[in-house]
Amino acid sequence: MSHYLKQLRVLDDQIDLDFWREPEGVTIAFDELKFLYIPDQVEAMMVADLARQVYEYQIEHIETGEQITKAVMITMGALLPGVLLHDHLAYHPNKRLPSVEFGTLGVKYYAGPGQPLEKPIVIQDVTIDVRNQIVGVVEDLVDLGGTAKFVSEYLSQHGARDTILIAPYLKSRNLIDEMRVIYFGFVPKDTWIITPRERVETLIKRVRYWCNQGAGLSDCHANLAAIGYPEYLIDLYLPSAFEANC
Repeated sequence: MSHYLKQLRVLDDQIDLDFWREPEGVTIAFDELKFLYIPDQVEAMMVADLARQVYEYQIEHIETGEQITKAVMITMGALLPGVLLHDHLAYHPNKRLPSVEFGTLGVKYYAGPGQPLEKPIVIQDVTIDVRNQIVGVVEDLVDLGGTAKFVSEYLSQHGARDTILIAPYLKSRNLIDEMRVIYFGFVPKDTWIITPRERVETLIKRVRYWCNQGAGLSDCHANLAAIGYPEYLIDLYLPSAFEANC
């Protein structure tokens, strides 16, 4: 069994965070993309690491007044890391650090795995007042940075003093030179990350794609198992997804 598949099943105290900082997805049949399945416990530990970095930033900027006071979660992707991050940042014992108010901004930028739109679309306005605030923009994954820059400009137009991107994963190191970023790790550009909030969505969409490429039911099952899907999800959704699309 590969180190990747072993890491999907280990207990919390056995998680190899160094592996997850620069993981490599698995190659499967009938697909040009690689896939990386993120377990719940890994997502929680990545967000805890992001929170530690935010704390360090907040402490460093106590005297300057440049602390993060607002956080905007980009829906849908950032809702899960955002809610976990809220638990770390909205309440804390250090009275010198501001509590962070969380809100949402709806931006659509992917039609499906590996299918980016021509440009991002705002589908829900920002829900909190960001005027004259340092805003943390929470994402789950940043590809080339176009959406992050789009959101930064949007929040600036709504009065934000500055923005800092907060994301578990980046796909481009160039973004670090272009804006302030707090991140956990990197993934290759050809890898589709399956976060805990989109496992079923990805399964259904990718089974349809594999069927169009000539895959049979057993091929789809083998692909999902290789990616790291647990049997209960495969049993629950694969038969109906295959029947509807193949």
